[in-house]
Amino acid sequence: MHQIAAIRSGSFAVFEEVYYQFHEKLYYYFLKRTTAADVAEELVQLTFIKLWRYRSSLNEELPLSQQLFRIARTTLIDVLRRKAQQRSVSLPNHWLPETEDTTAAREERETLHLVRQAIETLPPGRKKIFQYRIDGFSNREIAARLSLSVKTVENQLNRAIKQLREVL
Repeated sequence: MHQIAAIRSGSFAVFEEVYYQFHEKLYYYFLKRTTAADVAEELVQLTFIKLWRYRSSLNEELPLSQQLFRIARTTLIDVLRRKAQQRSVSLPNHWLPETEDTTAAREERETLHLVRQAIETLPPGRKKIFQYRIDGFSNREIAARLSLSVKTVENQLNRAIKQLREVL
């Protein structure tokens, strides 16, 4: 219980101790539920950010592990809700109501289909990096998420673009 009091008072050393004590347990908790290592790692980070941000509301009468896993569970639920909302907003083209099919619209759909097929031909690691870039992440953010150097990310993106140009 002294850890809770120390964290509440702002002791970063104790917070760091708790981080190392629970990081692996939280990681496997999230990995079991998401089956994605990068997502699990991100959720662990979000959990500890919330622990630090809301440290003043920790209850000294409850075990820290119980409070930490409650934060973890709510963090996971929040992320899953956001992803579900994103999925529900973007509908596949064939689900959209039919409109007048102009030549330009048809060509655009065909080009988009070809681009998607070309992306599928990328090697898995390169494809992941490219997908993060499409999703709006900077090279630095991609490097941090995948534990790579920024230069490696840049090289892989350049190779992906070159390969896509060749395929298209």
